[in-house]
Amino acid sequence: MLDSRTKIFGIIGDPVVHSLSPVMQNYFMKMFKINGVYCAFRIHSNDLETCLKGAPIMGFVGLNVTLPHKYAAAQTATFSSPEVRLLQVANTLQFKQDGIHAFTTDHYGFIASVGEHRARFSGAQVLMFGAGGSARSVAFALSQLGISALTIANRNESKAVELARFCQQNLAMTNVAAISINHPNLSHFIDQATILINTTSLGMYPIINEAPVALFTSIGKKHFVYDLIYNPLMTRFMYEAEKRGATVKNGLDMLIYQGLASLNIWSYEDFRLDINSFNELKSLLYRELK
Repeated sequence: MLDSRTKIFGIIGDPVVHSLSPVMQNYFMKMFKINGVYCAFRIHSNDLETCLKGAPIMGFVGLNVTLPHKYAAAQTATFSSPEVRLLQVANTLQFKQDGIHAFTTDHYGFIASVGEHRARFSGAQVLMFGAGGSARSVAFALSQLGISALTIANRNESKAVELARFCQQNLAMTNVAAISINHPNLSHFIDQATILINTTSLGMYPIINEAPVALFTSIGKKHFVYDLIYNPLMTRFMYEAEKRGATVKNGLDMLIYQGLASLNIWSYEDFRLDINSFNELKSLLYRELK
């Protein structure tokens, strides 16, 4: 029951109407007996500074940040975690008396979500589609998972080159290459890799027929395909890969783990989900997507 002591949290982005974070975080609030409420707010880029100045005045404890504000939120913060200073993106803001504290939990969410597939990453060759903020966080996670080589494919090849340089200079990743997502010999890079990761929005609802690749013939049983998209639960990329024998995974587990990490930052706790609660939450989120 809401009262004058209810803590206020939320997520800001543009668009944000399809976000599952309110359902997930309010589930956490109920489960962990937190007197709080979590809502979604569509904030245009021109209004971001006003939003972040006004939120603590209105009593907000913290905000999650999604596209397209992750970079700007990191620049606006008064204090930043080492990961935010490294990656220059933030997805979690905490409002304190001395200012805005910025964190990022995406890399943790990715690592936690691979679960039983973690051994696949040790010494693996990875082909990653995308070079934005999510790709940078995933690259950071990959550097901790011990992969042997990373190829970054992006529509704007110059951004892929920039991210590759970042990986070499800041993440101690020596074997990194950058190509265009439309490279004429993309099938060769797919064949060389054992892990394919989509960090782009290609295939996200409502444009569900898109995929980061046009031809799927090079994908096979040796591949582990991870698509950060979770709406729809089975993207075209995943569907075509699974049809050819690949093991596939969507981004829903990553969403849950990074969201729980945000709550732990705001509450100074170490809340965890047992397997039953985790599956109950996933079922709840599944229903939201249908």
